[in-house]
Amino acid sequence: MTSKLNITSLQITFICPLTTGMHARPASQLADVANSFSSDLVLTNLRSRREANVKSVLSIIAADIRYHDRCLIQVSGADEQSAHAAVRRFVEDVLPAYEVPLAESMRPSRSAIPRVLMAAGVPCYAGLQASPGISRGKVIIIRAMSLPKRAPAQISLDPAKELERLRAAIAAVRNGVREKLNHSSPRVEDTVLQADLAIASDFFFAEKIAERVSLGKSAGDAVIETGKYFADLLRQSGSEYLRERASDLEEVSIQILDELYGVDLQKAVISLKEPSIVVAETLGPQQLLAFDRRWLKGIVLEHSGTTSHALILARSRGVPAVVGVKNARAVLSSGQEAVVDASRGIVIPWSSDAVARFYEREQRTLEGQRRLQKKNIRGPATTTDSITFEVAANASSSEELVSAFENGADGIGLFRTEMPFLDSDRAPSEEEQFAIYARAARFSDEHPVIIRTLDLGGDKPAQYVAFPREDNPFLGYRGVRIYRDHPDLLQTQLRAILRASIQGNIQIMLPMISSLQEILWFKSELARASADLHQQNVTFRSDIPLGMMVEVPSAAFALNELCAEMEFFSLGTNDLAQYFFAADRGNSRVAELASVLEPSFLRFLKQIVDEIHAAGKRITMCGEMASKVRHLPLLVGMPLDGISVPDTEVPLLKQAVRQCSAATCRSLLNQALACRESAEIEQLLGSTPSGSPVQPLVSPDLIALRSDSRNKEEAIQEFVDNSYIAGRTQDRQGLEEALWAREAVYSTGLGFGFATPHCKTGAVTADSIGVLRFREPISWGSVDSQPVRMVIFMAMREPQTENGHMQVFSRLARKLMSDEFREQLLAINDSQQMASYSRAQLEISMN
Repeated sequence: MTSKLNITSLQITFICPLTTGMHARPASQLADVANSFSSDLVLTNLRSRREANVKSVLSIIAADIRYHDRCLIQVSGADEQSAHAAVRRFVEDVLPAYEVPLAESMRPSRSAIPRVLMAAGVPCYAGLQASPGISRGKVIIIRAMSLPKRAPAQISLDPAKELERLRAAIAAVRNGVREKLNHSSPRVEDTVLQADLAIASDFFFAEKIAERVSLGKSAGDAVIETGKYFADLLRQSGSEYLRERASDLEEVSIQILDELYGVDLQKAVISLKEPSIVVAETLGPQQLLAFDRRWLKGIVLEHSGTTSHALILARSRGVPAVVGVKNARAVLSSGQEAVVDASRGIVIPWSSDAVARFYEREQRTLEGQRRLQKKNIRGPATTTDSITFEVAANASSSEELVSAFENGADGIGLFRTEMPFLDSDRAPSEEEQFAIYARAARFSDEHPVIIRTLDLGGDKPAQYVAFPREDNPFLGYRGVRIYRDHPDLLQTQLRAILRASIQGNIQIMLPMISSLQEILWFKSELARASADLHQQNVTFRSDIPLGMMVEVPSAAFALNELCAEMEFFSLGTNDLAQYFFAADRGNSRVAELASVLEPSFLRFLKQIVDEIHAAGKRITMCGEMASKVRHLPLLVGMPLDGISVPDTEVPLLKQAVRQCSAATCRSLLNQALACRESAEIEQLLGSTPSGSPVQPLVSPDLIALRSDSRNKEEAIQEFVDNSYIAGRTQDRQGLEEALWAREAVYSTGLGFGFATPHCKTGAVTADSIGVLRFREPISWGSVDSQPVRMVIFMAMREPQTENGHMQVFSRLARKLMSDEFREQLLAINDSQQMASYSRAQLEISMN
């Protein structure tokens, strides 16, 4: 995405490329650029006609620049030529890279009040899911941080003295935030504090306060009036992200007031001494940071949006949060126990046996699902016909490395090295890079860590690299193409990687290779870095495997030469698809043309894989295509040697591999390659058993012969939970609603003490039959008005090609008319035996 510059004299016009508008991070960066020069820079939002001083973060934010707003920057002063060029580079090359804010917000979704609790009459207060998870604790109601109407008693109205006190207070706030920054570790927390520091350091903010003091206001009243002025401007923005910054500004203003008067005006920071649920109207980020993280178990807010900095911090710390809960401070009482169920977007008082029972079962379900995950992460992923398929992880930080191996990654298939280059106004030093790569090698132990060398350009510009203006930067100066012009950057990185190689199993991978010449030149540079280290008597591995990304189509037609030089390859399908189809993936008008399921693209991938394997080399995939479970049979059938995916996806994909037959996947791929359109392949993946991981229709893990469910609601929930634990659904709400939709048409209670709930739904990943036999019969609304002793569930994937579910259902209905069949079902006391008997009677094969 470009910012569509138009440059005339010492003016720059641009169209804002950020869907969230000009938020705090790019505004802060633009102000830093402007403050490097003495010239005046004025920005005008041509939509709203609001003007801003480009040297002030708050002034820029207050201009309310939204997505696609046309803006003008005027430059004048002694160094206007240099300032003009620097700001032009920022707007052209750097600004588009801020499209996705750090720790982006969760997508709001409607609350889901469990039917079990509704049936029991339990009060449930609905809101929006803001930070996932479930927690329980004592309610603590706190006041929101809001500016008072007036400052405390006046100490002095001498403007000079008031200004002196004001400067000291602002400096103290800045130093306090810097101190927190020195002790913060997560990038998310660091970024939030940087935003607060930008506000506290904003000269325009301080200037406006000083103007009011010069008019006779006390320092405190001047802070209050200025804070309210800017907060009101932000709240009038059309961007939710900018509206949420109003609370940050008020929080900084209150901290200045606290420094001025030596008191905590809000009494907002409460010491937590036990598991606690904080309930408030709104919450500021530094309020949250002040809470003891050991005891902060959940957050309930009445009015905060999901993009507030406090909630971004909550997500980074794993604190469940629900927002938009109307009258939360009235319906919840201080000291009472409550549950924050942010997975469903509800808050529930811990008020009855029904609540305790529901969440005890929920805890068992989540523990069962975690056990399945732990089982999935152990050992290699091997198909049902004994083919090992590597599932590695993508990473770009130490936190992601830890998470990757906790999730069972077989290695790091793509370690991106760009972040330290993009997060600073200078390139990281050799020592800084060595520390990062050595830590990565140590974390991974014997597992491979494939370090991709610097891939700047395109949507990843760095301030200190002179990127030219390009109409299509994705087709321009990026990846390996920048190395010749910046040999120091490359040599520094190569020395750091070589030095770190003795710490573990490091491998090197090159981005954007399009010809053999680039490989040969890179190898000469690697040899130069090695020679430098030899001269310094530095130890490193001389046999580091060297590989490359296949993301430029020309490379696919030079594989004979490239395979002679490279030891491994990785398909980067994001770029490869956009280049193959000549369709910019960032352009919404043409992005859909670049479908990875287009038959021609699959044939292209198959050609690449076959040629690389014929040369005896390995090939994996690290693009977005690899992370989707539904694509997995195609990749196993291709056959790739493995994939590299986001760390959180590793357990699910390892489980899916173990449910695949490589032979069946090869057959599926051949069918896909013969298709004429992507829609045919979509249907093939969605409608044939070979198109998804294989699981038996009847399985012991869906059978419970001593169920303690007390009613229909609990029984349906139990089957849904069993399906979740077994890995057959990730959408519990969708599966439950599909079953209830059938019950709404007519009761599935057949009589004779049996019921057969059933549905077709996209919420299950495999056709499934489950069995519950109750300790005590329950009411089901059966045709004979008798309670049921056993329920046989059927959940089939949608779409079905040949009404297979109806065939099985018809056989089941006929069998249930038999006294002998029913009596046998009631007599069997072993889940495995029940599964075997059901398969035999219903004529169901293991697959």
